[in-house]
Amino acid sequence: MSESSSWRTPLDPSPQAGRAASDQLDAGKHQRPGSDLGRPVEVPWVERHGTGLCLSGGGYRAAMFHLGSTRRLDELGVLGRLRTVSGVSGGSIIANLLGDPRLGWPRDGAGGERLEGFEELVAGPARRLASTNVRTPALLSRLRPDRWLVQDGAVRAMADGFAREIGWWATPLRDLGVVGAATVTGATDVAYGVDWRFYDPTAVRPGGWIGDYRLGFGPPPAWLRVADVVATSCAFPPVFGPWRLDGRGLDLRGGVAGREPSSTREAIRRSIPLSDGGVYDNLGLEPVWKDHAAVLVSDGGNVFRARTTRTPLGQMLRTMSIASDGGTSVRLRWLHSSMSAGELAGATWALDEVVGYPPDVVELVNAIRTDLDAFSQGEQMVLERHGYLVTDALLREHAPELVAVEAALDPPHPEVADPEVARRILRGSDRRTLLGRPRSTA
Repeated sequence: MSESSSWRTPLDPSPQAGRAASDQLDAGKHQRPGSDLGRPVEVPWVERHGTGLCLSGGGYRAAMFHLGSTRRLDELGVLGRLRTVSGVSGGSIIANLLGDPRLGWPRDGAGGERLEGFEELVAGPARRLASTNVRTPALLSRLRPDRWLVQDGAVRAMADGFAREIGWWATPLRDLGVVGAATVTGATDVAYGVDWRFYDPTAVRPGGWIGDYRLGFGPPPAWLRVADVVATSCAFPPVFGPWRLDGRGLDLRGGVAGREPSSTREAIRRSIPLSDGGVYDNLGLEPVWKDHAAVLVSDGGNVFRARTTRTPLGQMLRTMSIASDGGTSVRLRWLHSSMSAGELAGATWALDEVVGYPPDVVELVNAIRTDLDAFSQGEQMVLERHGYLVTDALLREHAPELVAVEAALDPPHPEVADPEVARRILRGSDRRTLLGRPRSTA
């Protein structure tokens, strides 16, 4: 760190940072709930406080990696001190399990305590859900005559599947009450190309908040379940079409219109297309990077590697992957630069870190499919163990000041610690099948 930057604090941004903040505000990218409702705009790097945890997309693969991460963060007294958990796509599964109102969070927020009920209310349900193929039944539901003309029938069926597997996710978002850390779930407004956010009641009291900076924000409707929120965030294209939300009955206020005709804006409001949160921001960074003092990012998303493609579909998917990876890389570079400049604290870790397992096994982990079909118990155990070990190593290296409890390292699932065992388990884990893998019991 240079001498000129060594004294900076989050409350004293550099001139360059100040100009960047002004540029963002001018571009309208500052929007958060209330910023269009007469409340003062909060400029980035001003009054930062609290720690935000960002859980990336990546299907069940990411969810189980994040489960290992949050387990270790809980042991180290970090999880209980979080201000916000932001999740997109597969990361939204763990983020919303952490929103279970039955969880016991440290009441004073001072850390030094573990969550009560993590194993029963987070780990157990996550494993059961990851053993279930929610993707294929949702897609096949489109074959029913009553779903032929329903554009978002598949994603709605996936939401019903989530509600069956995680019973309390049938609860309306606005009825969750205020608990522990705030939960923010990201989706993508396909019409405007911006991030749409679902804030739970802990994030925005009394009943939560939904919307984006283009269409405005408002309270969630009574029918909007937690399962609907998670399914919308997990509606990865082109497998799932976007959830169609009729915004005419929502009390969305404010919003910054573009140069589109009023007729176009009204058409969008009649049928707001919401897709996978990872399309816009696969790290879930947008809700936290502007006003949190520390940011932790767990990245279980695509690991980009050079490869060839031979079919038009393969080339299309490869092009989409390049576009997504480019946006993720830019956000990570900005984040790391801000951390180096002392503008905020934190750490990032990813699936491809060589920790615990040798490089060839880590490559097998990287290749595991990003899907919502059933994962075997072995696949789940390897991913959870890997996430646990990677998180411990990277957090201690880059943000040791956030560790509140010196808990001994106790990685889960010692039965998959042997690299040869992991190799056998992961053989074929990269392959996607048309109907997916059925419910896993082994």
